[in-house]
Amino acid sequence: MQQTVTRTAQRLQSLPLVVKLLFEGLILSTIMVGFQSWFEGQLEGFMLYMPPIGLAIFVVLMFVVEPIALGAVNIVLINVLFGTRGWQVTFWLNGIFLMLVFLTANIMLRTVFGWPSSIVMAFDMVLLSLPLGCLARFSNGGWKKPIN
Repeated sequence: MQQTVTRTAQRLQSLPLVVKLLFEGLILSTIMVGFQSWFEGQLEGFMLYMPPIGLAIFVVLMFVVEPIALGAVNIVLINVLFGTRGWQVTFWLNGIFLMLVFLTANIMLRTVFGWPSSIVMAFDMVLLSLPLGCLARFSNGGWKKPIN
């Protein structure tokens, strides 16, 4: 079992850089689109539960829990795809950076073009995966920490 995991990791590390960045960006954008659609669907429920408390819970989930989860996934992806080890930068800052770039792009697309959420999310998945993968890789310090 461990040999299979090691071989898979070595195959992923041998991919061209653009493929690894696209793969990382696609996974991260899928996670962020999933979070964003869940938050949009649950906003009314949060606001119905005693509005100040519901808003506080919503903000904590969106700006504390989501960046921590996103940063941790990004670090794991970097470690697997690029053969690094360790936590180069605080993963919370890594996640908050990625989330703010993602939210800024979404807000701009919605306000400038007036697109609905579904079109913006499809745009995120198709056209922003590679740029988001590049940002995700270099938001973590942009350097390669050797395994041994």
